[in-house]
Amino acid sequence: MQNGELTIARHGQAWCNTEQVIEGPDRCRGLTPTGRQQAEFLAQRLAIEHTHHPYDALYTSPIPRAAQTADAIAQTTGLAPNVIEDLREPDYGAADGCRWEEVIAQFGAAPNLYPERPLAAGAESSHHHQKRVHHALRELLERHRGQRVLLVGHGETVTAAHHFFCGLDSAETLPLGFAAHQSALTTWQQQPVSWLRPGDGQRWVLLCHNDIAHIAGAR
Repeated sequence: MQNGELTIARHGQAWCNTEQVIEGPDRCRGLTPTGRQQAEFLAQRLAIEHTHHPYDALYTSPIPRAAQTADAIAQTTGLAPNVIEDLREPDYGAADGCRWEEVIAQFGAAPNLYPERPLAAGAESSHHHQKRVHHALRELLERHRGQRVLLVGHGETVTAAHHFFCGLDSAETLPLGFAAHQSALTTWQQQPVSWLRPGDGQRWVLLCHNDIAHIAGAR
């Protein structure tokens, strides 16, 4: 049986990143010139990998900064990007369009310490977001059992996936965080629990995290 594989790419630098503003689906202004360059470098690397070991499908969050990154990958690989609405970043409700500094001040604490508390009126909690992404990942991996899949998302997508593959319920948290740089890659692959006893089943293994080797000048 062929091993499944999921590679998650965070989008390139966006205007909301440089200006520290919350921008949901209706407000996102997309990638900066630097972000577009990052997406192009990423697309070139993935095209080389696709030539030698083809990916079976490309998926993306609907938010413009992710969709634009996916479009760059589509141009070099020939893969058609499929949008999954539930892969979008958390819905921020009344905080959408506001500066992060102002929102955190009104929240009165570090949001990561209160994952069940919405950031603002009408927003979804971090736990609700993770539950949404977990559901999307479960369906995607079932649909592409034994295949290689590319997914373009957000830093929160990477964190949610780590929780998912660690078997943690969305109401649980890990006592650590995960860096996810712009256009970085994270890859999970199914492997035997024991290479000497392949009949004992498989598990998901983290092959790489926050890989930015494709970015010009990266160390």
